[in-house]
Amino acid sequence: MKCLTMLLWLTTSLTFNHLAAQNNPWKFRHDHNGVQVYTRKDSITGILELKLRTEVKASLRAVVALATDIPNLKNWAYRLKESYLVKEVSATEGYLYMRTDFPLPFSDRDMIVHYVMRQDPHTKQVTSTSKSAFQMIPEKDGIVRIKTLETKWTYTPLANGMIRLEYQLKSDPAGSIPKWLINLAADDGPVKSIVGLKQQLAKYEDAKVSFLKE
Repeated sequence: MKCLTMLLWLTTSLTFNHLAAQNNPWKFRHDHNGVQVYTRKDSITGILELKLRTEVKASLRAVVALATDIPNLKNWAYRLKESYLVKEVSATEGYLYMRTDFPLPFSDRDMIVHYVMRQDPHTKQVTSTSKSAFQMIPEKDGIVRIKTLETKWTYTPLANGMIRLEYQLKSDPAGSIPKWLINLAADDGPVKSIVGLKQQLAKYEDAKVSFLKE
């Protein structure tokens, strides 16, 4: 009986999530330097969610190595001031701290995320999902802790040595920033981060990633 109840709950949940996605589809916003930007408004917060997509000429190994090089994040992630590994669970799972430099008069933001990476053994596609783990370490004076955060990176091998990068972001920067201002500049930082990532890729062609299958 318990198994039947769980199955019915899971089926209903998946159906609801599918219908919710249909009722709130992504809308194309613009293309910036080869990065396609899509948005949709979160029905609860009113803040725009983002989906960015682009393609790069690189190996899957280089893309994943760059994405997992935590000390180098500040060299391509927009306005990132500080980042370090809080806790490593495995080669594909851990907790990451990041602090972002916000322009005056706003305070800097920080976040702790729990990330998990997976690779499909058949398609070789790599997916990295992150969710807020804001309670893991105490908040710091003068810094606003971001508590609502979900991201998803997808790296898909294509023909002719190309990789499709897709990034999804759902976040609330909290604090006193008006929602209209958040939405006005919603894609600015993420687009600049993608552009910065693409510029760093050549350095990682000889890198090794222990868990990756190509």
